[in-house]
Amino acid sequence: MVFVNFLIKPFWVFGIDRTVQNQLGEADYGLYFAIFNFTYLFQILLDFGFQNYNNREVAADNSKIDELLPTIFSFKMMLLVVYLILCIAIAYPLGYLSKPFIWIILVNQILLSFNIYLRSNISAHQQFIKDALLSVLDKTLMIVFCGILIWSNISALKLTIFNFALAQLLAYFITFLVCLFFSLRLTDKLVFKFNFLQFKTIATETLPYALIHFLMTTYYRIDGVMLEKLQGTNGAYETGIYAQGYRIMESLNNIGYLLASILLPLFAYKIVNKQDVKPILKSGFNIIFCITVSVIVCLFYYRFEIMDLLYKSTDTVYASDVFGYLLLNFFPVGLLYVIGTLLTANKNFKTMIYTLVFAVLLNIALNFYLIKNFGAKGAGQATLITQIFMLICYSVYSFSIFNIKLNFKYIAQLLAFVGLCLFDIYIIPKEVVSSTETKTFLLQLVVYFIFVPFNIYITGLITMDTLKLKVGVAE
Repeated sequence: MVFVNFLIKPFWVFGIDRTVQNQLGEADYGLYFAIFNFTYLFQILLDFGFQNYNNREVAADNSKIDELLPTIFSFKMMLLVVYLILCIAIAYPLGYLSKPFIWIILVNQILLSFNIYLRSNISAHQQFIKDALLSVLDKTLMIVFCGILIWSNISALKLTIFNFALAQLLAYFITFLVCLFFSLRLTDKLVFKFNFLQFKTIATETLPYALIHFLMTTYYRIDGVMLEKLQGTNGAYETGIYAQGYRIMESLNNIGYLLASILLPLFAYKIVNKQDVKPILKSGFNIIFCITVSVIVCLFYYRFEIMDLLYKSTDTVYASDVFGYLLLNFFPVGLLYVIGTLLTANKNFKTMIYTLVFAVLLNIALNFYLIKNFGAKGAGQATLITQIFMLICYSVYSFSIFNIKLNFKYIAQLLAFVGLCLFDIYIIPKEVVSSTETKTFLLQLVVYFIFVPFNIYITGLITMDTLKLKVGVAE
């Protein structure tokens, strides 16, 4: 599944989505990005933890799909109505309902939610290869449909934001039909009944996870909406500039997500069995620290060249400054994926929720001030400050709850790795070549990342034992 995702999704992000922005311009794509973020804010209402609940129940007893499939479908239809009412009620004063493509984006979010749920039936039956293929079916179809819009010469299929959203709708709908077909094949005899008590039980059980997801989504996504509104007539353009760097940041954050999905069951196992979590925590922390630092040092140094290579921006210097702030977020976000996963495994929900509520309020306040004064750059600064705040809070909680102590040698190892990465990036442009042409720039990136494993070896942050703990071989 990881291989398939790394093959298809990067091509969608950098081959299709980026090309669409380059062809339509910052302003048109910026408005799409703002409205997409707005609809995504409330996406948790469409699921509310039903996917995880269904996966767990059906995996334990495959026959439960006969009862749960129609029941959860009914629950999701109820949530669908709530989602639409809430989105429409808030979108109206924001002026988003005047944009026809918002209706398509709303349907896309709904179809995506149903697709993820239906796939949980397939993974619960341990049909992992089929689930992996279905997980990228929508993106594969989008690549085909959007590729036709971008590169065909058919006058009736002109690339516009509306047609771009419509192509995604078609891909999601076909994927929905395919997922529904395979889910129904797993059933024997569907049992149609509506049990409100069951709905309440599931919702109560999953409420902490849903609330945490909503709060995190808010301070991750609200910046795009606020930027488009607070910058007035220049809002769509500023949001488009912001989307350029955000696209790269979001792709990098998937690394932390994948690591967290590995660490969560390991942390949970250790905690349930009252075993020491510190070895696994240190392994996970070292891995993500080395990845984030090495990537940030390199991409931040070459941020102008990267933005110039990827985008046809009218102001590459400004776009690279915005990207710089967003790129720095990769460090606190990456570490939060490790520390936050530990707190989640330990079920410290109350502490996490209180902190996230304050983080959301802080992020909104910072965005309000910084966006008004600095535009997209201010939105990047607000995000960075919020993420650093979250990292400090979660670190303090973890140190206190798990009695973690740092020693001078370990801090020296971390600082030494940072120093070596900075040294590498400083000497490479002088030693390799002096120009900044595309081939030279790519060669510089390759040479830099060749040095990174040596930095890791010298500092001793990642060893074979670290990797064994990471994948649970040593258990």
